[in-house]
Amino acid sequence: MKLTNKPMKRLSLYLFLILFTLQTPSQADDIRDFQIEGMSIGDSVLDHFSEEKIKKIKKSYYPGNDRFFRINIKKPNMEIYESLQFHLKNNDKNYKIYSISGLIFFREKKDNMNECNKIKKEIVNEIKNLAKNTKMDDEGVKKYKRDKSGKSKHDTVYFDFISGDYIKVGCIDYTNEFSEKMGGWYDHLRISVNFKEYSDWLQNEAFK
Repeated sequence: MKLTNKPMKRLSLYLFLILFTLQTPSQADDIRDFQIEGMSIGDSVLDHFSEEKIKKIKKSYYPGNDRFFRINIKKPNMEIYESLQFHLKNNDKNYKIYSISGLIFFREKKDNMNECNKIKKEIVNEIKNLAKNTKMDDEGVKKYKRDKSGKSKHDTVYFDFISGDYIKVGCIDYTNEFSEKMGGWYDHLRISVNFKEYSDWLQNEAFK
């Protein structure tokens, strides 16, 4: 099993780099204290990338409306993720981050989900310890809706904060057929940190 063409690293290293170091346990009540590659929701993308670079990246919009858009970008010298995904508000000159996701790709089909779920379990346990006042919702294995065959699956855990913000940790397992249809999508682990405003839009407006 290879992970982004590198040897599998220790799970403790994933956790150290995925989650920030808490100064006090109470700080975990604020979702902005959780970081992915040193970035938090509420930050400006301009704190990490130049505006020139951002403008060169293709924007992806949703069919419902264009209030938010997403971009995929790579940060130099990333230790864990192969790709980062941001959701930003359209025409926001401050480029405020409303959602940030880190993706770890699994390029070999054999035992992908076993490897992914090992990492996911460790991350979930760590978040449970750091964010004790959140509500955890383990959805279990479900069909991936975009695959009309019903054969691709995802296994996702949500951590809901009192504010309505949430963290999502999940493994996505595509069939070979669906992967080829979508141009070579890979099975992956996704960790997302999201503001409530973005989440409400995604659920109620993005696909209308």
